Amino acid sequence: MMAFESNEAAEAVSEEQVIQLVRRFYERVQQDKELSAVFEAAIPAAKWPQHLAQMVDFWSSIMLSSGRYHGKPVQAHMRHVTSIQPEMFVSWLGLWSQTCTELLVPELAEAMLSKAENIAKSLQFSLFGIYQDIPRSVPISPAPTTAIPV
Repeated sequence: MMAFESNEAAEAVSEEQVIQLVRRFYERVQQDKELSAVFEAAIPAAKWPQHLAQMVDFWSSIMLSSGRYHGKPVQAHMRHVTSIQPEMFVSWLGLWSQTCTELLVPELAEAMLSKAENIAKSLQFSLFGIYQDIPRSVPISPAPTTAIPV
């Protein structure tokens, strides 16, 4: 598992928020023309519930230090490296940013997005040898009306 520094905002996120965020994010991934093709090739339809549960465990481990995730993200993505392009990390991070800003108060959205940026940079480097900042497509702004309360 990847280790990241903790901060107060990250520690304030709840398990329910992680679950809702992961579900909504992957709904968007499945609707994204570019990203959905990669995920459809990698994850059979019958395996989506298992994948979502694994991603909840991943984000719970990252944000809540739950320790539930025991996978190897780089190796998992390396199996599909021929289907992944470096530019896709911009789309992935953009959807994550959009979902975080929609569902979370700004401090939590920023904490989740910061972790995702580090993950994207790490994966991009591991898969392609490219280490660079990945632009956010959605700035973190005042609390949305649909934010999940803390």
